[in-house]
Amino acid sequence: MKLFRSTAAGALALAVLLAAGCAGNPARNEQLDSVLAQFDTDTDYAATERCLPTFRYDTVEVLDEQHLLFKSRQGDKYWLNKLRQRCAGMRPNDTLYFELRDNRVCSLDMVSVVDRTFLFWQRMGPSCGLGEFHELTEPQAQLIREAMRR
Repeated sequence: MKLFRSTAAGALALAVLLAAGCAGNPARNEQLDSVLAQFDTDTDYAATERCLPTFRYDTVEVLDEQHLLFKSRQGDKYWLNKLRQRCAGMRPNDTLYFELRDNRVCSLDMVSVVDRTFLFWQRMGPSCGLGEFHELTEPQAQLIREAMRR
C-alpha cells in the first residue's frame, strides 16, 4: 500500500489545476481524445504497460475524474492512466491511496481519494480501477495538460 500526494512540478502546477465544476465535461474529454489521436499510434502512444514499478515514478497528478498522470523520478517520462470508470469527486491536488499487492501499481489495482483529518486518513470516495499505463514524453504530457486546461 502506498500513499501519494498528487502534485505537479514547478510552474506547471497552476496551469494544470482544473475547476471542480468541469469534472466530467464531455467537451474537455473530446479535446483530450483529439490530442491523443494526434499521436502516431505506431510509435508515440502505442507503448502500454500493465504494471509500473513504484521506483520508476515519484508523483501522480490527477487530471480529472478519469485520468491520472504518473511522472518519472527523473522527470523525463510520463505515463497516462485512464481509469476504467469515472471516479466521482476525484480532483487535482487530491491525496490518493493505491491498494498495491507488491512494489508496483498495475491495471485493475484500486485507487481511492483520501482525506487527512487531524492525524487520521479517511477514504472519501469510491475505489476505482486503474487502466493500462501509456508512456508519454514530456511534450506529449504538456499537450494533454493544455487540452485538459481548456
